[in-house]
Amino acid sequence: MSSAITILEHLSFNAWPALQTLVQDDWLLRFAQGYTKRANSVNALARTAPAPEAGLQRRIAAAEALYARQGIRCIFRMSPLMDPEVGRLLEARGWAAFEESLTMTADLDPGCDMPAGVEVAAARADEWSRGYMAFNGVAPERQAIHDRMLDSIVPEAGFALARDAAGAPAAFGLGVVERGYVGLFDIVSDPGQRRAGHGQRLVAGLMAWGHARGATRAYLSVLATNQQAIALYAKLGFREAYRYHYRAALV
Repeated sequence: MSSAITILEHLSFNAWPALQTLVQDDWLLRFAQGYTKRANSVNALARTAPAPEAGLQRRIAAAEALYARQGIRCIFRMSPLMDPEVGRLLEARGWAAFEESLTMTADLDPGCDMPAGVEVAAARADEWSRGYMAFNGVAPERQAIHDRMLDSIVPEAGFALARDAAGAPAAFGLGVVERGYVGLFDIVSDPGQRRAGHGQRLVAGLMAWGHARGATRAYLSVLATNQQAIALYAKLGFREAYRYHYRAALV
């Protein structure tokens, strides 16, 4: 099980790149000027044997100092690969746990076709960036960081757009293909057209796009509290693979 989790974790690191990274033994420290917790957190690269408390305390303090130098709050992403003792030490410090999330996977149907009204481009267009930011409520000054992260993706990426019956953008999403998997990221729909099926069409389109490029499985992450999205993904064959959460000092 841990080997499967390790593969998915590494795929997601590559698919959602930080602007800067630092490898410290079995930890990967990611920095992206504070944009998204996944790209600005301490992550475990592999499950290792439990480490002595004193050594972990020193590593936690060193990580705090590095994030402070960047002007970013230090956040630990607690996947099943992270030494559980790290979680206990952070909890003892009063660091709160938040945003429990599910990583879900699905087998791709060999007969899946691209749904009508869904386009997947090889390059990020301005329409895609502006639309994603608008639908997701991201401040305009953060768009440049987001675009730099997307432009740093090394594996093949697909920028998906679902249009409504009038031809207007209704949903956006990102697919990244690597080693037989397609990862789905940045899935967002027009807030004014929720429950119209645009998100489902877009996800199905990215799955079809990934399959056409040799992927046999798909993966994504979703907040555990987002029951509507979890139900949508379940309809498309996604099942929970594992969970993770974040820990950070209260501010």
